[in-house]
Amino acid sequence: MEFKRKDSNMALHIIHTADWHLGQSFFGYDREEEHDAFLTWLVGLLAEREVDVLLISGDVFDVANPSAASQRRFFRFLREANRHNPALQMVIIAGNHDSAARLEAPIPLLEEWNTSIVGLLPRTEAGEIDYHSLLIPLFNKERKREALCLAVPYLRQGDYPSPEEEPNTYVAGVGRLYREL
Repeated sequence: MEFKRKDSNMALHIIHTADWHLGQSFFGYDREEEHDAFLTWLVGLLAEREVDVLLISGDVFDVANPSAASQRRFFRFLREANRHNPALQMVIIAGNHDSAARLEAPIPLLEEWNTSIVGLLPRTEAGEIDYHSLLIPLFNKERKREALCLAVPYLRQGDYPSPEEEPNTYVAGVGRLYREL
């Protein structure tokens, strides 16, 4: 995907991916070899195409409590992607299979690799959703902002605001949250 502003000669090269499901076994078949092949291929593609932004939108892992091997595979990928393309910005958003808190836990370390993670809806001190924190600026190779990513993780009950007039259903709550966004 290429995003090009009308007032700029710069282009923002983005690769968007999702649903890796690291750690998944398929009818008893271990998929580690497939996952390794995919991640190796993706590291090469990110470097070859000099991608500016990698957006991973959900389900990095297959279960909320992934194995140590699955987590090592993920962190090894992040390290290698950064090593082969140091200017790469990575944005990772939690999906319904991910543990939002577990995904966010290494944020202080991953910021060094220009990696943003949104697992939980950020809240203000008053407990309100901090909508502004969901906006992640996306930068080109010259470190100029070219776009914004509205990084909304998978919403669980209690994440979204209660609707005022509609029944308090998941659909109504999610609808209200997106209207407010």
